[in-house]
Amino acid sequence: MPAVSRTFAITLGLFALLPALGAAQRWKMQYLYDESGSNFDIRDIACPSAQRCVAAGVITDKKDREQGAVVVTSDGGSHWSLYQVKEQPLSVFFLNDTLGWMVTDRGLWSTQEGGRSWTKVDNRKGILQVHFLDAKHGIIGGISSLLEQTADGGKTWTEVPGATSEQVEPRAVSYDSLAFLGQHGIIVGEVDPDVRVHRFLNRSAGEHEPEEPQRRAIILETMDGGKKWLNGTLGLDADLGRLRISKQGAALALVVYRDAKSPIASAVFETTLGKPDTRMIFGERDRTPTDVAVLDDGSGILAAVEPPGNSPQVPIPGKLKIFESRNLKLWKEMDVDYRAVAQAAVIAVADPSHIWVATDTGAILGLDNGG
Repeated sequence: MPAVSRTFAITLGLFALLPALGAAQRWKMQYLYDESGSNFDIRDIACPSAQRCVAAGVITDKKDREQGAVVVTSDGGSHWSLYQVKEQPLSVFFLNDTLGWMVTDRGLWSTQEGGRSWTKVDNRKGILQVHFLDAKHGIIGGISSLLEQTADGGKTWTEVPGATSEQVEPRAVSYDSLAFLGQHGIIVGEVDPDVRVHRFLNRSAGEHEPEEPQRRAIILETMDGGKKWLNGTLGLDADLGRLRISKQGAALALVVYRDAKSPIASAVFETTLGKPDTRMIFGERDRTPTDVAVLDDGSGILAAVEPPGNSPQVPIPGKLKIFESRNLKLWKEMDVDYRAVAQAAVIAVADPSHIWVATDTGAILGLDNGG
């Protein structure tokens, strides 16, 4: 066969395979909590490898009694086991398949058994997020300007420099967004505009003048794993729901609009790090994003909910929608199990071929690449 004809035949063969490959990739239900009279609100999920995932949340029964719980898989989602925990989980972080941490409503716990058993390491209330760079070095963020780091695995904690400021009432700040890529970390503390903030005018006289309430955030950034920190402030017109850092030098931010008059409930923005360039990459009235993840190659996965009414902020579950994008500009809707409904969903990425989405209705979906 001539070379041109052979190339043409190969090309046709590749085009013939593309539809089949696209159709095979879908989001398959791997776990669904279906106990009668109760609901499992999965609040966070971590998947440190292609085999291990741990999801944590709260089970509420018909009498409004609440029980903390985690579900664990060690075979890539083929089988899941549910374990009760003593407190109500808020977020989880895993360093590897065995070592992880869980923030609850009453403190911080750790596990060395992949989420099957937990030991309490901190009794403080108000922690919201945790991140460890290695087994010894970690950071916690929470309400009332709580932002501390440890160098001994959580035995002792010290305040991150710049976490508090004379210009901001400490109880007004919540550090609930921690994003790290290796040693590079960005932490955002949102300032509650309803808490009165005072500006220090005269140190000697001790005079204060109330400022006009405004939405803003304290930004801290480290390039060396927390040894040195840069800080600043940023004006906000919405709440920050999720922050991610990409290897391509960008930050993805999910923002949530609380104003009922807003035409959209949430949107995703991309900012080039070190530059003032910010652009909206996803914002639709009939698709409310609740989480976004960026992969190593710069592509993205986005979890959203289709509001079941005319308003984007209807407080009842809607159909789960998941999107993918190769360039963070054009988003393609993926095939999702029809049973998946939610008000909120969170994403965990082990690698580009092993991604999971968990919902506040007790479902966990895995990306099925068709074998």
